[in-house]
Amino acid sequence: MNRLSARTAFALLLAAPLASHATEIAAGTAEYVTARDCIAGPTSACDDVSPIVMSQYGGNGGAFSSAATETFAGYGSASGSVSLSGTIGAPVLHASASSLAGKRVNTNSVALQSYTYTGAAATTRTFGGTLTYNQLETGFYPDNTGVYAVIDAFTLTAAAIDVGTTPEDNFNALFNADFSAEGYVDVASMTFADTSSNPAGSGTFSVDVPLTPGETIWLRVLLQTPAANGSVTDASHTLITRWNDGTDLTPAVTSTPVPEPSSLAMLALGLAATAFAARRQRG
Repeated sequence: MNRLSARTAFALLLAAPLASHATEIAAGTAEYVTARDCIAGPTSACDDVSPIVMSQYGGNGGAFSSAATETFAGYGSASGSVSLSGTIGAPVLHASASSLAGKRVNTNSVALQSYTYTGAAATTRTFGGTLTYNQLETGFYPDNTGVYAVIDAFTLTAAAIDVGTTPEDNFNALFNADFSAEGYVDVASMTFADTSSNPAGSGTFSVDVPLTPGETIWLRVLLQTPAANGSVTDASHTLITRWNDGTDLTPAVTSTPVPEPSSLAMLALGLAATAFAARRQRG
């Protein structure tokens, strides 16, 4: 009995520091850039991809901004950043990726923000994003190239989300978006995607969000820019999100605007590397 109690106490001592350092957030950001090998299939030279070969995370739990930039030797380059620096804390995302032949490089930029509606009457507002980008695709590679963005709106019964203790934990929590333990209820979702070469691409997409006095609405924004088999996907020109009307909406956090990365510099990084599986799959 005494030995069991001692072991139990020792186990609790070991576990306690881990539990005490878990981070709970009402808003945050995360970045993850990856490199993989293409796997040829019946339709293209990159029908599928290998497990992740190299990667880099950016952003701790609750960070107002996150970034990761990496040149992957023999694969290409990727650079992404995300911040809660838009109007009343709305997410702003930048990303760019370029790959060598037979390789696939990707960015994963994700932001989470929550807003409490303090108005006196129920209403419906629109939350949307404007994405500006350019891309050069060397072929059609299902789910492995182009620009891809998502806006999710939802409610939770919990006041915060546990995002673990490391940048990897933080990214996994925001990217996988499994908030069932926090009482997740879907409100609306919208996706934007373009897999074709486009020297001057742009797109606007949005969700309608019903608001009830005193309610907190959560918004998750994801931007991915996979580039496969020598392709270049450059969305460093920015995905900017905003409410159509921010009256009586109080964000969990706001951050000051961060300097926008030069799209030319980010693209040059990709071109230097060149010379320069599903969407929901991590990386």
